[in-house]
Amino acid sequence: MIAPLGMNRLEAATAPGAFHNSRERFDPPKCHPRTREGILEKIKDWVTKKIDSNAFVMWLYGTAGAGKSAIAQSIAELCHEMDLLLASFFFSSRSPHRSTSSHLFASLTYQVVRAIPAMRDFVDSAIDLDPLIFQQSLEAQFVTLLAQPFRRLLEIHPPEKTQYPCLIVLDGLDECTDGSRRGVLDSIFDLTKRFSLPFIFLIASRPEQDILSFFNSTKVQDYCVRIPLDHDYRSYDDIERFFHDKFAEMREDHPLRSQLTPSWPSEQDIETLVRKSSGQFIYSTTVIKYISSPRHRPTQRLKIILGTTPADRDLPFAELDGLYRTIILSVDDPDMTVRILATLFCLASWNHLSVLEHCLSLDPGDSLLYLGDLGSLVYVENDLFWFSHLSLGEFLFDKSRSGALHVDRAMAHAGIARSCLQLLQRSPATGVLLYIFLFLLIHHMRLKRLKQPWTTKS
Repeated sequence: MIAPLGMNRLEAATAPGAFHNSRERFDPPKCHPRTREGILEKIKDWVTKKIDSNAFVMWLYGTAGAGKSAIAQSIAELCHEMDLLLASFFFSSRSPHRSTSSHLFASLTYQVVRAIPAMRDFVDSAIDLDPLIFQQSLEAQFVTLLAQPFRRLLEIHPPEKTQYPCLIVLDGLDECTDGSRRGVLDSIFDLTKRFSLPFIFLIASRPEQDILSFFNSTKVQDYCVRIPLDHDYRSYDDIERFFHDKFAEMREDHPLRSQLTPSWPSEQDIETLVRKSSGQFIYSTTVIKYISSPRHRPTQRLKIILGTTPADRDLPFAELDGLYRTIILSVDDPDMTVRILATLFCLASWNHLSVLEHCLSLDPGDSLLYLGDLGSLVYVENDLFWFSHLSLGEFLFDKSRSGALHVDRAMAHAGIARSCLQLLQRSPATGVLLYIFLFLLIHHMRLKRLKQPWTTKS
């Protein structure tokens, strides 16, 4: 049977690599067993309308490496098994077809037709009437490909007589790099509401400025549920369970398992790894991937991670470092951003942006402008900041990891001291306070032998 011409055009405009079960995304990240149970249950209750039934958008957000994609993948698989998944699209900045919104609504429409075969004729007719629809605006594509065909379907097969899958999963919207993220959100929200469509959207992303601005707008408040991936969902407990399970697997399956004692690693070692993770799953998965290599000794590699043995030529955090590098280089002024980040780490527990601005001779508010695109790495609230990744400081101060982004720790401290002394000359009142701060900072660093106690939000 020859496929209708409209469906051929739809297939050509689709990005199959963005589907939750695509071969391109083979072995995608998903939640480790017995972890993320609370958040998965809440999302499932929302999908099945046990809670927040008026909300047709759920925003799952968190910092880089917090586990958003794993949760989105697990929900997509679970809802697919329950016949609740209508479509999905997993953005990726590394894939040309998944890094823009060009193929988004065509891909969603293709999956809707697969999930609801009765939609096929309506979509085919719509494309035949407007063959260039895939080159039109996002709003036009949503209306022509999804909204109008679905409304025609509901006229013939009302939802009270037929149960349709309803969930559309969009993951990694922050990795849509063509400047259309706000347009995607506006189209989804405005048109779903205007056409009274029975769709619900789980959208996972980092809290980038444009996305955060949309979800903070008043028009969204009554129709959206927000789930921050923070410590409320016991991420540290889940990461500790993950480490225990993965080390147990190594003791059973690793080629050198005969050399791994039942007491390895110690509870203190696991506590250290959990603390260093800052609640971010990307750290824990990177650590396990490195330690469990079948061609190396797990005990030796754990020592490298803990810092008790030099890494030599090994790069245990190559994946994590690549993430940091990508985020930092994407801002308007990477050099100044690196300088600000290094100074923030040197300030240790003095986590006030006003102190940072004094130390770098910045105008009030400048630090917020520079940190605006780093929401996935740094929390900012009023005048306070917290780092979401402990190992970001280790990355910046280790030249073997950061390369051109490297900051010399001693030079960073010297720069703070120089700024404090200059300010003392220009403004004695403020300078005296900073001079006292500088004295306490130097004393603090001597006590710690220059081992920086990174600041994290708790």
